[in-house]
Amino acid sequence: MAVLRGGRVIARRAVPPGPRRIALALPAGRFSGRIEARGPGGRARSAPVRVIVLPRRSRVARAVPGRRDPRLQRDLRALVDGSPAISGAFVQHLGTGCGAGANAGAMFPAASTLKTALLVEAVRRAGGRPTAAQSRLLDQMIISSDDTAANAVLAGIGGGSTFTGGARVTETLRRLGLARSSLRTGYIIENQARIPVRAERQPALYTNFITTPFELGRLMASIHRGAAGLGGIRKLGISRLSAGREVLGRLMNTADGSKLVAGLHPGVLTAHKSGYTDQVKHDSGIVYLPGGPIVVVAMSWSRAGVADASGNRFIADVTRAAVRRLAAGGRCGPR
Repeated sequence: MAVLRGGRVIARRAVPPGPRRIALALPAGRFSGRIEARGPGGRARSAPVRVIVLPRRSRVARAVPGRRDPRLQRDLRALVDGSPAISGAFVQHLGTGCGAGANAGAMFPAASTLKTALLVEAVRRAGGRPTAAQSRLLDQMIISSDDTAANAVLAGIGGGSTFTGGARVTETLRRLGLARSSLRTGYIIENQARIPVRAERQPALYTNFITTPFELGRLMASIHRGAAGLGGIRKLGISRLSAGREVLGRLMNTADGSKLVAGLHPGVLTAHKSGYTDQVKHDSGIVYLPGGPIVVVAMSWSRAGVADASGNRFIADVTRAAVRRLAAGGRCGPR
């Protein structure tokens, strides 16, 4: 007998004696608890486990980009044109390929969104099995979006140099077909106790992290494909298990709920990574709906600054438009 306990019995099944692989049919959602086995020899319980179950239709991955949905295209165009900042968005249903983009090829300072690329490269270099110390840094970098942890990960990738680490991550992005995304070196760690010496007037792309809404969408889709066993980051040598556990799993536990997640109903499963500074407000991720997974990316930049209220609202509105048009199964609508 095997029981998954998370405050209540989720499933119960009798099995013959001996080692067995047991499949439990669970609904989509997050579960935590222990596996308990009972038999003639007694009872044994596993260590605590956490399980994320994706909707049944999640194992799909169409080519990016796909076909334009006219209604969603109008929605995104209105949102991008109505934003007070320079903005861009990219949305695609991975089951049907239908989606839309507005200013999706523009290059933006990426902020923390490209920590996703650091995560992919770190897991690849660890052979899909990061050490306990590496896992703690990756958790801090993704779940808490800690810049110091990100710099430590980048230095580890570069053999002690964040410049070398940036070059190696950029090379991996090229292998995934992302020609307009790049990393130069680590994050600037500001300390209020020091005299500020940072540049305050400079070109928009004088930054260590650059990407586009479209390429962030391709990166997220590639991670999803790898976790689904359909290619994607598996071409980098990352196994399906590692893609799901070490990469997608961390992205599904990102702490920021003020942007992409704010445009969804509570409880919708999402793997995402946001990025934000005074000048940028970004988010990119996969929204896992019963009708299939949807890539959502929304980015904003202004030299004068992007307020949390307007930047976060833009991202949430893009997410709502994506769900409104594509949740029913992702079919491209009529003109």
